[in-house]
Amino acid sequence: MGGLSPIEIKTLIVIERVTACISVFGTLILVTTFIFIKDFRTLSNTLIFYASFANIFANVAALIGGSALSHENGGLCQFQGFLLEMFMQSDPMWSCAMAINVYLVFFRRYDAGRLKKLYWYYGIICYGLPFIPAMFCLFYKTPLKGKMYGNATLWCWIDNDWAPIRIYSYYAPIWIAIIAALIIYLRVGVEIFQKRSQLRAMDSAGCHSSEPPLFTGLRTTDIVVTTDPWKAPSLETPVPVYTPGLKDVPAQANEVKCAYSITISARDARNTKRDTEIVTTPRSFTITRRPSGIDKIKWAYTKCAMLFAISILITWVPASINRVYGLRYPKDPSFALNIGSALVLPLQGFWNTVIYFTTSLSICRNVWHQWRENGPAWIRRYDDGMGNRRKLAR
Repeated sequence: MGGLSPIEIKTLIVIERVTACISVFGTLILVTTFIFIKDFRTLSNTLIFYASFANIFANVAALIGGSALSHENGGLCQFQGFLLEMFMQSDPMWSCAMAINVYLVFFRRYDAGRLKKLYWYYGIICYGLPFIPAMFCLFYKTPLKGKMYGNATLWCWIDNDWAPIRIYSYYAPIWIAIIAALIIYLRVGVEIFQKRSQLRAMDSAGCHSSEPPLFTGLRTTDIVVTTDPWKAPSLETPVPVYTPGLKDVPAQANEVKCAYSITISARDARNTKRDTEIVTTPRSFTITRRPSGIDKIKWAYTKCAMLFAISILITWVPASINRVYGLRYPKDPSFALNIGSALVLPLQGFWNTVIYFTTSLSICRNVWHQWRENGPAWIRRYDDGMGNRRKLAR
């Protein structure tokens, strides 16, 4: 295995298997809670759930470790290479899918129903695109170089003799997805910064002023009621009828006086003052802007997606540096860079689990509260068709 000593090789295998075990354990908890507890089935958690299958198969390949390197043309080595080629690069594509959802929510006003209709397309792209090079590398071989899956230092993957293929079939699609996600998040960040600047400008302009606002939604009106003594008409006196456009008013109408007359006039409360009116001194006021429900959903979803993108960067920057170094020095692999790859690559599922529960802390508290009060039976719920979940009778 190149310039690595047997002790270094064993160290790398131990590291990758330990990290893979941690990742598998976390992913199984994620899948279990998502399937059996409906409260965890939020929009952001749904995409993490779909990405978790890629994490499971990639961790299976990591658990195989260097055991398949003893027989590079065997079925186990080819199986491990296929799993790594297909499922390792699915995770960054799911991260890009989450970024696309953030863009659609912010700039295209997509709701939950429209986003759910895209899940099939995301699944086909995130699992279908890596399937093509994975199958190609599985069956393609040449008389000179042999099969494409073989010794890749840490495990069976694209052989060192086929090292340039790793860039085109593996790292290029991964970094295209990562860069696309980062561009979307940059665009969303600029939008959020602009909105916050506008709100702060409005606050400084008058939201905490002691002056009354230019428009409050109310209009001050003086109503002057003047009563005059009058005599009720007798039964023989007909009630006058007013006809629009009629110039000659009956004589009876002149004899009957109105019971009262109302004069309505509008005034400016800031400029007009009377001795008999009640003057109300304007008080200082504060406008409190509470985020709407859709704004909370946007922020929660964006936070989850951005954490997902950060975990992808943590995973793929050290691994990419190691592969670039391997292209530059194919016969002299770096032990330190290989340790970095062995640490971060199998931990994709672990980071996804951390994000899954970190963004669902309120749900976790509610689940724990329900568990303490009702025990495991509360999990057994059904949907009544109206979106309301009720407990089943014991």
